[in-house]
Amino acid sequence: MRRQSPAALGGRGQLLAVLLVALNLRGAIAAVSPVLPAIRADLSLSAAAAGLLTTLPVLCFAAAAPAAAWLARRTTVERSILIGCLAIAAGTLLRTLGGTVLLMTGTLAIGVAMTLGNVLVPVVVKRDFHSRASTVTGLYTAALAGGAAASAALTAPIAAAWGWRTGLAVWALLALGAAVVWGVAVDHRRDDVPRSSDHATTARPPAASGRSSGLWRQQVAWAVALFLGFQSVCYYSVTAWLPTLLVDTVGVDLATAGLAMSVFQILGIGGTLLVPLLVHRRPAQSGLGLAIAAGWVVTVSGLLAAPSLWWVWVTVGGVAQGAGISFAFTVLVLRARDTAAARSLSSMSQLIGYSLGAAGPFVVGWLYGVTEAWVLPLVVLVTVAACQGLAGFAAGRDRTVGSEVASVSR
Repeated sequence: MRRQSPAALGGRGQLLAVLLVALNLRGAIAAVSPVLPAIRADLSLSAAAAGLLTTLPVLCFAAAAPAAAWLARRTTVERSILIGCLAIAAGTLLRTLGGTVLLMTGTLAIGVAMTLGNVLVPVVVKRDFHSRASTVTGLYTAALAGGAAASAALTAPIAAAWGWRTGLAVWALLALGAAVVWGVAVDHRRDDVPRSSDHATTARPPAASGRSSGLWRQQVAWAVALFLGFQSVCYYSVTAWLPTLLVDTVGVDLATAGLAMSVFQILGIGGTLLVPLLVHRRPAQSGLGLAIAAGWVVTVSGLLAAPSLWWVWVTVGGVAQGAGISFAFTVLVLRARDTAAARSLSSMSQLIGYSLGAAGPFVVGWLYGVTEAWVLPLVVLVTVAACQGLAGFAAGRDRTVGSEVASVSR
């Protein structure tokens, strides 16, 4: 048997660490929905407060994205991600220890901590996995979907046995485990990498030259950001309202509506793995971006025109949502010429993308409330999906932004 070098083992350990971190970047959010009725009953939460509880982390993804890039420049990417894992664990425990104030405070901490991983893990993938970056990005986004699916499926049974607080608190163990593996992998990587490259790989990310406004003037950067934004609008809107829509339009019971949501989330894992298989077929990925948006158009149009075939549309949508998030992070890596550009593009795209994503469920819900029907909300989502196709076509073009225009000033 061929003996692997320490460097090879270190790379494998770092990949494991990246995937474990990714498992924690959506799970604590998805864990809330299955026990939300119990939380509302126990803490007497209003509907508005319950809505804030589920939306607050997504708002953090947008608002805290620049702070994540700032922290990485002041410390290191590795240390910032470790801080994020520990903060996810702390926030997960904090929100189960008291009443509404601690619940919201812990949720806010989770959202900010997850943002560190959202912004900085793609930087690590760009910097350290090189020719395998697209494949690793696909595995990373599959882990995002897997973490959400696992927490959505397992929290309710745990809560049924030991209460909603335990059902939520148990996910702190996963975050602590990721922190331990991440710390070990980073130390192992430092031992394997020659000292001459330490500054480039484990020290502070280099400051890029140029002005901070340069990236915001780049069409490709806006295309990447808007694709993530339109993807987030479709995903979070369908996630928030699909069960209600099916109950209203098809007359299914809540158990069936919940099953539809589970299938939608689980199929996202398969969708994330399709993108790495297709992304390198051609230098540009414009056609793939259009195909993903077409999947969303089919899903939403189908729910509008033939809701009785919901299982078809849920299947198509599940694959589309997984492929969409994988494509969004893959083109982020591919369009960045270097590590500094990746860090800045990641911050910009998530600031814009998740701002749009957080607004989506509110707008859809408001339109539904005003019209007391699903026609106008679904027409709006079809329009968003069409715009996603335009953004995906532009983001998929074989162009890059480099450090000379992608900097964020100190």
